[in-house]
Amino acid sequence: MRLALVGTIAVLTAGLTAYNQYDKKVNYLPVDARINSIDHQCYMEKVDGRTTSTSEVLRCELAEVLTREHPKWQGYTVKHKIVLHFAYVSPVDGATHSSSLTMTAFPKNQPLHAGDVVRVLASKTKADKTREL
Repeated sequence: MRLALVGTIAVLTAGLTAYNQYDKKVNYLPVDARINSIDHQCYMEKVDGRTTSTSEVLRCELAEVLTREHPKWQGYTVKHKIVLHFAYVSPVDGATHSSSLTMTAFPKNQPLHAGDVVRVLASKTKADKTREL
């Protein structure tokens, strides 16, 4: 029974991964996007067995200090929430559009700044739809 359940989950996971890659390859084109702004905040998270506890979103420097020094937050790990706001030229209509992507780490672990150019995937059919590479 357990083996069948694990096998089913593995097959579903593999299928979803394959579809995700297929969708990116067939329905999106890589384009350059210029970053307008970046919202970089953090939160603290602790996993105890099946229970996950998280804090509110706050400045990353404060989260680092709290997990090191405050007794209530010791044992928590700092998680990042990075929102890139950018402009790109859509392959659908050739016009400039704005979009955003949320990620948990900077690409290649290199901080990004306003004005930097990043590669994103832009939809071939919907002018305002993007995905992360």
